[in-house]
Amino acid sequence: MVWYQKRDFVQSPDRVTEVARYTSKNSPLLDNTVRTLAYNGYTGEMFIVTPGGIQSFKTETTSGGNSHSSSVVAFPNPVRPDYTGPIAIKGLVRDANVKITDINGKLVYETKALGGQAIWDGMDYNGSRAATGVYLVFSANENTSLPSDALVTKILIVR
Repeated sequence: MVWYQKRDFVQSPDRVTEVARYTSKNSPLLDNTVRTLAYNGYTGEMFIVTPGGIQSFKTETTSGGNSHSSSVVAFPNPVRPDYTGPIAIKGLVRDANVKITDINGKLVYETKALGGQAIWDGMDYNGSRAATGVYLVFSANENTSLPSDALVTKILIVR
């Protein structure tokens, strides 16, 4: 979860650590005076109202619930050969632990969800692009009734 106190920078939940500083010079921000922030927890979209107008951007977070949604989804899926962007896994329990394995069970990537969404860059632990194949996404949180490392979705990568 991201906490906003000041008008031009983002702080962490501890309200001390500055995570990022945005200005009209270093970002697409229309104006340095931010009047209002509004967050859509379902989509992860942050709306910013400035004297220059309203704009939005997609964050890496979504609001997670107390359990996985009935339709955890990964996108893009399938991941096409020319795609190099992030792969999002949405609908997870809040701050879930996420493990991605190949079809043989070899751990390829591990992360923690930001709210209800985890992001994978499509790389393995060696820093190489994950090979063509089906990848299994396991997710759990100590506050869920799911068995640890419950399979929640699959991702197909085509190289």
